[in-house]
Amino acid sequence: MKILQNITAIIIISLTIVSCHEWDPVLKGKWEDVPKEDIVKLEPNITINELKKLYTAGQPYHIEKEYIIGGQVTTSDQAGNMYRSIYIQDQTGGIEVKIGKTGLYNEYKLGQWVYIKLEGLTLGAYEGMLQIGLEDPTGEYETAYIDLQYIINQHVFKGEIGSPVSPIVLTDTDLMKEENMGKYVTLENLRYGNQIFCLIYPDQMGDKKSSSNRVFLDEKTWGITTWAMSQKKMQQYAESGIWDSAKTADDAKTVKELRENGELEYAATYVSQYFILGNYAIQVRTSGYSKFADDEIDPDVLSGNKSITLSGILSNYRGDPQFTIIDSQGIKVNNQ
Repeated sequence: MKILQNITAIIIISLTIVSCHEWDPVLKGKWEDVPKEDIVKLEPNITINELKKLYTAGQPYHIEKEYIIGGQVTTSDQAGNMYRSIYIQDQTGGIEVKIGKTGLYNEYKLGQWVYIKLEGLTLGAYEGMLQIGLEDPTGEYETAYIDLQYIINQHVFKGEIGSPVSPIVLTDTDLMKEENMGKYVTLENLRYGNQIFCLIYPDQMGDKKSSSNRVFLDEKTWGITTWAMSQKKMQQYAESGIWDSAKTADDAKTVKELRENGELEYAATYVSQYFILGNYAIQVRTSGYSKFADDEIDPDVLSGNKSITLSGILSNYRGDPQFTIIDSQGIKVNNQ
């Protein structure tokens, strides 16, 4: 196993480790039956909740014991709002498994049992959300993607396909409990928060950490009424003038100046729309590559006349609740 870890580390160093800012389009394909010879049944010897308790904040846990977890798949990247990962869930909790491939819905179906041999993998977190992946040799992140098929085959095993997991309904009192993080849940009667968060990079190929190449749209809605923005939709918003007063993080230029100087490039862009549940403002994060990115949020929801019920994956982002919708079926507008 040590040899395998060394080989893995060498290979990963040569790869670009992608951050969570944005993602590429998912691969298209059809659902295929899992060959019977690929279906296995392993016996978990640790629960997901027990595994998560082994983590100490800021200290990636490199697993050296022959632990095995098992859980049912609760996510699909078919709609494009999940990226290079699946979430699995057992009776005790849910967790992200960073399988570094797209089109994962072809291989891991909703409700399918998946077993993870954890020896040689790493339990880490991104901004507070626990993940299973490889050790990141660069040290930039706590985990890296398991993106080589040979390595995936050593750790990830497909089991029987069961009925899809039903979401549990959470109230605001249960929202930030660690045992609920990573689970497939339903949040009822959310009210629009009249606020978004969106980070725009004027130069898509430039330094994305440079303050001159960052425009933050936050603290209000900035006229964005869709769940996210495709490239075309971003251009429509920008050229409408509603963002003209927004500035780069270094206050050097406005969006209007960038656009008029030909310095503003258009790209599919994530948006976090905020919704209120009790005392929490929940960040509902949607990719610009999702199939429902340009779908308009119901005007009655935006005006506060109607509430919304969402089903998806609950996560922790810097101590605040974040929510990922799997597809548009997870969005329900209530009558009031």
